[in-house]
Amino acid sequence: MCNQDLWQFVFPKIENYIPEYIDITSATSFEEINQIIISKITSPAILVGFSLGGFSALNFACHYPEKINKLIIVAANAKGLSENELRLRRSTIQFLETHTYKGISNTRVQQFLHTDNRQHKTLINIIKKMDADLGKETLIKQLMATSKRVDITSQLKTIDVPILLIGSKEDALVSHQDILTLKKDLTKGIAVILKNCGHMIPLEKPKELAEIINKYL
Repeated sequence: MCNQDLWQFVFPKIENYIPEYIDITSATSFEEINQIIISKITSPAILVGFSLGGFSALNFACHYPEKINKLIIVAANAKGLSENELRLRRSTIQFLETHTYKGISNTRVQQFLHTDNRQHKTLINIIKKMDADLGKETLIKQLMATSKRVDITSQLKTIDVPILLIGSKEDALVSHQDILTLKKDLTKGIAVILKNCGHMIPLEKPKELAEIINKYL
């Protein structure tokens, strides 16, 4: 449930490139996400993805490695979803289909942020605004579209694409250890782990993220 607002502090700091945001919220499957990406890029492209977008970028590279120059993956890994996660998604979809969606809860917002940022009104408001702008139907669509998510690590081992993995040591959603493990499996993998940051790296550490991206590019 993120849109271009996620990158508002990062894009202005990117040097020598003009980033183009790719909106994948209309997709109903990873296949559709791949087609959206193809329609928006000029090959070979430098593809940057955050969280679900990060997994989507990795998945795209598995299918179309010839269209990728470099990958930059933020707060994501190559793992699939556990049975517990799938059950939670199914129950969430069922609830949303029969109830009014009142927007992302404060409790859920807190899970995305580092403890130092859980009272940061600007960040909280951005997360809530993105969720509100996209709305209930997009949330249901995203949950359904991305539930067929399998581990693609073995596929990534076979591609010769430079991949920069960026994570956070305190990310409650994506383990930095999983990111470091994935890096070991990649032919051309580099990993950078930030500290004092939660899951929302582009919002919580935009200066540091932009510096890492600029250096890598």
